[in-house]
Amino acid sequence: MTAARPRSDRLKAAYRSAEAVRGESERETEILRHLPLVHSVVERVCSHLPSSVDRDDLFHAGVIGLIDALGRFDASRDNAFSTYAVLRIRGQIIDELRARDWVPRGARERARDYQRAVNDLNATLGRLPDDRELSARLGIAEADLATREQEAQLAVQVSLDAPAGDDGSIADHVAAPSHGDLNPSRHLEQEDRREVLLKVLSTLSEQERRVVKLYYFENLLMKEIAALLGVTESRVCQIHGRILAVLRLRLGVDGAIL
Repeated sequence: MTAARPRSDRLKAAYRSAEAVRGESERETEILRHLPLVHSVVERVCSHLPSSVDRDDLFHAGVIGLIDALGRFDASRDNAFSTYAVLRIRGQIIDELRARDWVPRGARERARDYQRAVNDLNATLGRLPDDRELSARLGIAEADLATREQEAQLAVQVSLDAPAGDDGSIADHVAAPSHGDLNPSRHLEQEDRREVLLKVLSTLSEQERRVVKLYYFENLLMKEIAALLGVTESRVCQIHGRILAVLRLRLGVDGAIL
C-alpha cells in the first residue's frame, strides 16, 4: 500500500487551498467555527469502530477535510456548507482509515460472513437476531461477538469498493422519489430501494426503530441515544450495526450508510 503523505504536508496543502479564497484571519476563524462539525463526524464514525483506532489521527484527517471544504465550497452551486463539508470531512477520515490499514488479515471475509448471517437470520426469523442466535450462526462464542461486529464495521468503512465521500443515509432512502426526476429507470430504482427499506424497518422492534429515528432523523450520537433509551452505548451500536448488515445486502450497498 502506498504510504500516505505526512499529516503536516497535507495540512499545509489544505491551508494553501483555503488561503486562495480567504484571508488568513478569516480562514482561521472559519476553521475554529466549524471544528464541532469535525468532532461530530469523528464521533459518528468511531462509534462503530474498535478502540484500537486512534481518534486523534481521524480528527486531524477531519480537519484537513474541513479546510479543503472551505477552500472548495461554491455557494452558488452547492446547497449548504455543512452538507458539503461533512462529505469532505468524512472522505478524509475514511482515506485515513484506509491508509493506516487497521483492518486485520481476513477481516473483510469475516465481515461478509457476518452480514450474510444477520441477513439470513433476519429473513428466517422476521426480526433481527439476538446474540445467542447470531453467535451460533457464526460459530463463535457470545463473548466474542462484539469484537466480530466491530471488526465487520471497520472492514466495511475502509472497503476500497465504497466511495469515501458517499454519506447516503437511511433518511435519504426512505424519502419518496422526487417527482422532478425525469429518468424513469432511476425513479423505479429509488422506489424499489424505498420499498425494500420500509420492509426491513417493519421487522424491527420498537427499541430498534427508535435507534433508527434518533440516529438518522434527529442526528443524535450513539451515546446520546443510549442515555435516552437507558441502555449502553455498545448496545446501541450493536443494534445499528445489525440493521445496516441487513440493508447493505438488501439494498446492494457496498459502503457504509452512516
